[in-house]
Amino acid sequence: MPASAQAATGRVAIVDQRSGVKIFSLGSSSWKGSPLWSWSPARTAAWSNLSDVKFRSYGGRNVVLVTASGGRAAIIDYSTRKTRWTASPGGNPHAIELLPNGAVVVASSSGRLTAYGKGRTSGRTYSFPSAHAVLWEPGTRRLWALGGTRLCSYKVGGTATSPTLTNKSCRTTPSGGHDLSPVYGTSAELWLSTTSHVYTYNINRGTLRRASGYIDNSQIKSVGNHAGGLVVTTKVTKKNSDGTWGNGNVWLYKLNGSYVGNRYRPGAAIYKARPVVWSYR
Repeated sequence: MPASAQAATGRVAIVDQRSGVKIFSLGSSSWKGSPLWSWSPARTAAWSNLSDVKFRSYGGRNVVLVTASGGRAAIIDYSTRKTRWTASPGGNPHAIELLPNGAVVVASSSGRLTAYGKGRTSGRTYSFPSAHAVLWEPGTRRLWALGGTRLCSYKVGGTATSPTLTNKSCRTTPSGGHDLSPVYGTSAELWLSTTSHVYTYNINRGTLRRASGYIDNSQIKSVGNHAGGLVVTTKVTKKNSDGTWGNGNVWLYKLNGSYVGNRYRPGAAIYKARPVVWSYR
């Protein structure tokens, strides 16, 4: 693991199910005011309850990847906030990844991965029970997916416009797999959260171990870090009266597991929070 974090630096995006994606500075102790950047979807059932956000650079542009439990997925241009691609994978989309060739994969918790060719709005589906997370890992050049009691990797074949997921390799994980993200600052470790705990997984060794200190917690919907910076998590235990999930808190830890504090957004239903990092690792 990288050296323990010492300062609250960098930017973090929150997935607020009531008002959209918003970016704040970790250096700001209060997130009550206007965000540094924001995007809100159309107020339709298909865009209800945003569930994921990722940041990628592709084709010379920075783009923001989003999904909603209501059924939609999209890629948003960061500078213009215009939609570059959108589709309807359905099945409670929980995570999205943009592959280096421009193809897109969405994980839906109803039990499938949907692979979309570059620029295509219809895709090929692959069974994956309780799929909750999907992540391209550049070191292995494989697509990783998490859900239920399985962590699997796939070789991406075919073409950019007609991708295939093959050569699946899986291992058993603790039940209730939810989030998967790089441990930035390392070359081969991933964060992995389940219903009961947070782990780190070493890809090269195939080993899973509990996260350090207070990072290891239950009901963690998202976990991630800035390289050499703070670990950011969200903890969600129940559904709100308005049908959203989440609260106003984002929790901060040093990489050694010591508790730093939190950031709070009044009135928010924060389901996930992501460090704003444009690279895969």
